[in-house]
Order: sequence, then structure tokens, then C-alpha cells
Amino acid sequence: MSIEQLIESVEVSAGERITELKENAYRQSVEIRKAAEGKEDAIKRKHLDAIKKTVEVERNKLIAKIKDETRMQSTRTKDEVYKEAFFEAQKILLSARSHADYENIFRKMLQEVVLELEGEDIQLHIDKRDEGICKKLLSELNLHCEVIPDITSAGGLNASTKDGKFIVFNTIESRFETAKALLKQEIFTTLYGGQSERGV
Repeated sequence: MSIEQLIESVEVSAGERITELKENAYRQSVEIRKAAEGKEDAIKRKHLDAIKKTVEVERNKLIAKIKDETRMQSTRTKDEVYKEAFFEAQKILLSARSHADYENIFRKMLQEVVLELEGEDIQLHIDKRDEGICKKLLSELNLHCEVIPDITSAGGLNASTKDGKFIVFNTIESRFETAKALLKQEIFTTLYGGQSERGV
């Protein structure tokens, strides 16, 4: 074989090899691109899922915060209405002495404390303004108690044993405070249709 033929044979062989290498390189580049595209989609999905989770967490936090703030505002509003209702009731009670039936009210309150301390030497602690009514009622009821005008109240009286071991509070104010505690749930039920007054 001549040198020219040998060179031509090598060139043909080299051309075939180059073509083969090019084809292999192209196939590999296509496969790499496909693999990269698949990974890119997976990466995108992963990031989107992470973003969705973050958004959901933040959304839930915001909803919880709004609910808490709304609940607190509702509690504050209920508390204000509750206090206003009792304030108005207190104003009415504080004028009890000026009502026409105050003597009957005082009579009942007097009978309650005497019954509570039955069998004891009783001291009645009253507002000076009720001294006349108190003495009149003691006479009518045939009761023998020491009357001491040493308190200031909207009405009613307190009673104690002479040794001070037992005291019964039965003024308008003390009864109001007791009623306030006992009727709180009932008032909230009336005002808010049975909703709890939690936090108040």
C-alpha cells in the first residue's frame, strides 16, 4: 500500500471515529440535559412545597393571632358592659333609703341578722340615718339589741356578738357585692346568650 493510500485510510478511519465520538457526545449531552431537566423539576417542586408550607404556617399564625385579639377585645367589651350594668344597679341600690318601702327592707335585713346570731348578745351596727327606724322596729319586734351608729352605708346594717367573735354583714353594699359574685354568670347569660365570660 502506498503512502497516499495509507494516509487516506487513516483519514477515513479517523473521520469515522470522529463521527462516532461526535454522535456519542451528542447522545450524552441530550441525556445530561434530560437528567438536568428532571432534577430541575424536582428542585422546583421541592422549593414550591417548602414555600407552600411556609405560607400555610404563617397563615395559621396570623389566623391564631387575629382570633386571640378578637377574643381579647370581646372579653374587654363584655367586661365593660358587665361593669356598666352593675354600676347602674349600684346607683339604684345606693338610693334605697329614699324609697317608700325602705322600712320594710330594713325590717327584713334586721330579722336576718338577729336570726343568724340567735341566742347571742347582739350589737347592731347602723348608719346614724337609720337610728330612728332601727329603734322603732326593735320595739315592734320585741327585740333587745344594743344599737351602735358607727357605720356609713346606703342602708341595712351589720351585727356582731358583744365579744366580737361573730360578725354578720348585711348592708346594701355587702349584699350588692355578694349578689355581684353570685349573679355574674347569670348576667353574662342574659347579655350574651349563654356565652362564657372567661377571662373576666
